[in-house]
Amino acid sequence: MSVERISIVGIGLKYPDADSPEELWENVLAGRRAFRRLPDERMNREDYYSPDPKAPDRFYAQKAAVLRGYEFDRVKHKVAGSTFRATDTTHWLALEVAAAALADAGFADGEGAPKASTGVVVGNSLTGEFTRANIMRLRWPYVRRTVAAALARREWGDRETAEFLRELEIQYKEPFPEINEDSLAGGLANTIAGRVCNFFDFGGGGFTVDGACSSSLLSVATAANALVQGDLDLAVAGGVDLSIDPFEVIGFAKTGALAERDMKVYDADSNGFWPGEGSGMLVLMRESDAIGQGRRIYASIGGWGVSSDGKGGITRPEAGGHRLALERAYRRAGYGVETVSYFEGHGTGTALGDATEIEALSAARREADPLAAPAALSTVKGNIGHTKAAAGVAGLIKATLAVHHQIIPPGTAHHEPHESLTGASARMFVPREATLWPPDQPVRAGVSAMGFGGVNTHVTVTEAPAAGRRREVDDRSRALVAGRQDAELLLFDADDLAALRGRIAEVLRFVPKLSFAELTDLAGQLAGELAGRPVRAAVVAADPEQAERKLAALLADLDSGDSVFSAGEGVFASSRTAPPKIGYLFPGQGSGSGGEGALRRRFAAAAEIHRAAGLPAGGDQVATEVAQPRIVAGSLAGLRVLREFGIEADSAAGHSLGELTALHWGGALDERALLELAKVRGEVMARMADGAGAMAGIAASPDRVEELGLGEDVVIAGYNAPRQTVLSGSAEAVDRIVARAQAEGVGASRLRVSHAFHSPVVAPAARAMTGRLREFSFSRLERPVVSTVRGDVLHAAEDLPELLCEQIVLPVRFREAAARLAERSDLVVEVGPGRVLAGLFEETAPETPVLAIDTDHASLAPLLRVLGAAFALGTPIAAAALFSGRAAR
Repeated sequence: MSVERISIVGIGLKYPDADSPEELWENVLAGRRAFRRLPDERMNREDYYSPDPKAPDRFYAQKAAVLRGYEFDRVKHKVAGSTFRATDTTHWLALEVAAAALADAGFADGEGAPKASTGVVVGNSLTGEFTRANIMRLRWPYVRRTVAAALARREWGDRETAEFLRELEIQYKEPFPEINEDSLAGGLANTIAGRVCNFFDFGGGGFTVDGACSSSLLSVATAANALVQGDLDLAVAGGVDLSIDPFEVIGFAKTGALAERDMKVYDADSNGFWPGEGSGMLVLMRESDAIGQGRRIYASIGGWGVSSDGKGGITRPEAGGHRLALERAYRRAGYGVETVSYFEGHGTGTALGDATEIEALSAARREADPLAAPAALSTVKGNIGHTKAAAGVAGLIKATLAVHHQIIPPGTAHHEPHESLTGASARMFVPREATLWPPDQPVRAGVSAMGFGGVNTHVTVTEAPAAGRRREVDDRSRALVAGRQDAELLLFDADDLAALRGRIAEVLRFVPKLSFAELTDLAGQLAGELAGRPVRAAVVAADPEQAERKLAALLADLDSGDSVFSAGEGVFASSRTAPPKIGYLFPGQGSGSGGEGALRRRFAAAAEIHRAAGLPAGGDQVATEVAQPRIVAGSLAGLRVLREFGIEADSAAGHSLGELTALHWGGALDERALLELAKVRGEVMARMADGAGAMAGIAASPDRVEELGLGEDVVIAGYNAPRQTVLSGSAEAVDRIVARAQAEGVGASRLRVSHAFHSPVVAPAARAMTGRLREFSFSRLERPVVSTVRGDVLHAAEDLPELLCEQIVLPVRFREAAARLAERSDLVVEVGPGRVLAGLFEETAPETPVLAIDTDHASLAPLLRVLGAAFALGTPIAAAALFSGRAAR
């Protein structure tokens, strides 16, 4: 049976990289990650780090999300210096965040609040790291006795020992404040809430609840109960946690909970979490009171449930206990778990924790309605780490903002779905895009937290009363989500080599201290400093560690000259005075995987091409009728993105199918005609060609391949490189030659294609294409296209329909075309899915650098390497396009 809902009317927070609800929401949409190398000021690496997880008294995870530059204004809050120094910083952080929440609710400085019936419930465990550290002052007698005994064993005299211990005592106690009348209150967890009540003169009661990592969500449930029962009329509830110290970090390390690799959540590689810290506070009222007072309502809490795992493990979550909290929350809310479309999970990223949580939520939804659509699942821990006692309220704030904006945000730190999220039986999924709530479902979210000791809390949130439904995701939100990328491009220019080295060295000094998100900010700052100076460098980096390593390598390379070109590392430098001549390569069938690459997720221009192509999302991506338009669409998308950055080529060549795209680039066809021609070509070849054929790649010269015994039923279909030859013909003949080559120690394998292209087998398709090509109007070529049919540059007035018919059956002369393209280019870029041609080009023309943007690649790094190389070699690029719409501080 439902009870009166509790409205969230105020939000205050301070988490890594976010000091306000607006900043946190932008960070969630933009996928900003606040993780950085754990500062030595917090835990000295030399004292506590070891890569060995089994090393005693050591931690193995090097990342954490920490607050930076936080200072409490004790004068504003009228706090005496002695009290401030004797009190754990968690008190001051909680007080400041509570004040922000009250101001956000319209009760600035507590004015207007019903003070006698306003209560404060704070989630916290063990106060904070400062209290634990300060206790060491009182351990001096033990230290003194231990050191004295050690010195006695070394036969030190009494006088010498006493003098040494007097000096040591001063040094030992210096970092820790003296114990005074404020010390006890300043080191208690419960006083955190009491201090908020004291400052605002609230009389409704203030206390701290400790449910370990469930603490802050438990505080919300506790406050909601008090409001429903009439014990309070206004409540401040939330949590605070500052505990990135040896006790907790090494403790979590010994449970195996910290991530050994990148922190990922609800992922196939969930391997633990990275710690975070901060505070979040909510101002809560009964919904009827909030409406009556005309308060702004972010969202309302419909139900809440608390449970224990019973005989389950103290440190291991249990699905059964979580299910019990879910049942209680939705029974109190008066609606079913199956009506909730988005869940903000506990999501620690541990293998067991993620599996347990997904199982509990999936089973609950499956039992409530076997036909319910899968619900979205994500966690704010992917942005700010596990903030322990402040984690639940961070998730609740994120869910509240999602409900308030009516946008289900994409997950962060999620790459490959956990096995429980795949298959027809899956009831949850991690979203990759920002979406609206399903139109046939109410705007509701659920939030979970689980803590050591087996305590589970679940809170369900619903839209504010009379809230209208959003019809579409706004442009700003779309831009923030679209701005997500997994690597950054750091650009430098200078007047001379010395100045360039100086600027790189300056950046290198602080890069190791940056967070993942701050690397984005640095990239934007560096791009804004560009002034067209003659000496240039570029580095592609996925994280600050990578940036540090690559910048150091760049500096070392610049010691021996002003030119660096490391395609694999994405490190480039040059002082060329003229922009480079760029050549494009367009791939043919057999390229790419057909997966949704980062390019189309990141750039609207690329996504638009794929929408226009109308490609199937599933099915056989190798099938000719699918593969040909897919590959051409990928190349077109890549061209659009490169043009967006101001990059243009001087010459182009296309391998087989790719010749169509090269002709488009040359001016013969527009985008729409090219997409239609690729579709027609794929359909004709699928229908008319003999599907029994096959192709194979042989790692040998054409002469050596002929020695393997070519016959009437198999021909050379491609002269790809000096030691790369392609065969085409009947499957039986191709397999026979492959086997013979392998037996003689020659590399050979079948290609992933559906037909015996470039052989007499596909002659019917060539004849059929003769008629279909009359449907298209070809313009004269305006740019130089190197043909892989002719092996040379085409004439402007070339008979293109005849050429395109011939290229279906004639061999691909890529080796000749690549050599001609190399003669005309300083840099060659493969534009399209995969990077097959780049490898062939490297073998044919090793003196000309080549890169591939690979439009199917899950990472943006290949494109950034192309941009970095072009920039370093002297091509001005519109770097601002990398940062438009992104949340940068």
